[in-house]
Amino acid sequence: MRLPLLLLLVLASACSQPMDEPVLPDAKGAQGPPAGTSSAPPAAAPSAPSADGAAEVDARFAPLIAAAFREYRAWGRVDDELRWAPWLCRLPMSGRARRSAAEDGGHARKLYSVFARHRDRYPFVQGPEPVSQPVGQALVKESYHPELVEKGAAPEHPGASPPETPHGPDDHFDPYLRDGDRVYRASRLAGAYVVLKVAPDTPGTDAGWVYGTVTPEGVVTSAGRVASCMGCHESAPHERVFGLAPSASP
Repeated sequence: MRLPLLLLLVLASACSQPMDEPVLPDAKGAQGPPAGTSSAPPAAAPSAPSADGAAEVDARFAPLIAAAFREYRAWGRVDDELRWAPWLCRLPMSGRARRSAAEDGGHARKLYSVFARHRDRYPFVQGPEPVSQPVGQALVKESYHPELVEKGAAPEHPGASPPETPHGPDDHFDPYLRDGDRVYRASRLAGAYVVLKVAPDTPGTDAGWVYGTVTPEGVVTSAGRVASCMGCHESAPHERVFGLAPSASP
């Protein structure tokens, strides 16, 4: 059965509805992606037909999706300022958990964070002019199950204490999303969503863009012209990329 694939980066920074019935972490599912140094690519899942009869896993592009999944941790989160010198007399902000605006499909009721191979080309401010994306650009959206945190269990302000992050204490990431009197934590990884750009005239792509999904265990479950992904990303202002609102100062 084809997984619901509203892919990577339906990126809105706010949502008016609380995430009820949060999924709690469990021991079996509390594992993240590989560390990114394995030489063996993730296996591709069997091809499944899409609505128009095309295969969900295009064998030509599955290795590109697998490679992005192996490498993305080294790229860095797009909103993590730690690598940049502080400015305006403040400490650099960490990457932060954001909430998907999707109301249904694979992105619904999930928290996420975005990594980019070319961070300097990733758009933040939604200005009037589109930001072109270079061939070779690749984006990976980590999607997490939200865990409702008991009152008082989370720091009041980002950076107030070292948080428990999905990738350990060295990950400069604030996993908490604060929504009124509720606090959610980015818990176990739900999956990774990938979008990358090859030459625009490459057959079988969306004007050069390739979409894919990977399970937390590293199985490529879709690759190529994924219809449910294309239906959303064709309206993106930056060549199939939506961009993020910049992190707010504390």
